[in-house]
Amino acid sequence: MIPVETLSAELDANTDALVEQILNVDPASFDTQPSEGSWSAAQLTEHIYVFDKLVFNLLTGETEASSRAADEKVAVIQSAMSNRTRSISAPDPIVPLGKIKDQQVLITKLITVRKDMYKIIQTSDLSVLCLGFTHKGFGPMTRLEWIVFMIAHAQRHFHQYQKIATTLHNLR
Repeated sequence: MIPVETLSAELDANTDALVEQILNVDPASFDTQPSEGSWSAAQLTEHIYVFDKLVFNLLTGETEASSRAADEKVAVIQSAMSNRTRSISAPDPIVPLGKIKDQQVLITKLITVRKDMYKIIQTSDLSVLCLGFTHKGFGPMTRLEWIVFMIAHAQRHFHQYQKIATTLHNLR
């Protein structure tokens, strides 16, 4: 199993990198869609925040003991999420609604939910299965696997921030 210290450090590093990516987008154009049909940086950030909040709710919801290793699916999750050749459409519950458009407000919300996640890492049994949702691709997942998935999900979107920032810069 991934040690708590390692997982905590990975979450911290991912959060720092995520905030850096968000801040690389000019606040004046944070809510500007770089092209027809694409998400703005505000929408992308809202999507990540909503996903992180959903994961937090799963982690604090109903659980049960697992008979398998807590990190059994970690390699598969990380491999799938790092595969940039496969496009994944966001399911309806995590499609951004465009209600929050302020860069600093979204950063604060992300940091808050991730601090709450950090507390879970430090104080909860990460080997239990979360029963609130079964992932259609990975099946039932432990708290540890959901946290790894959340980190990998944010990482997967880093290139989008870079693309948005570059495109918006070139449009000026």
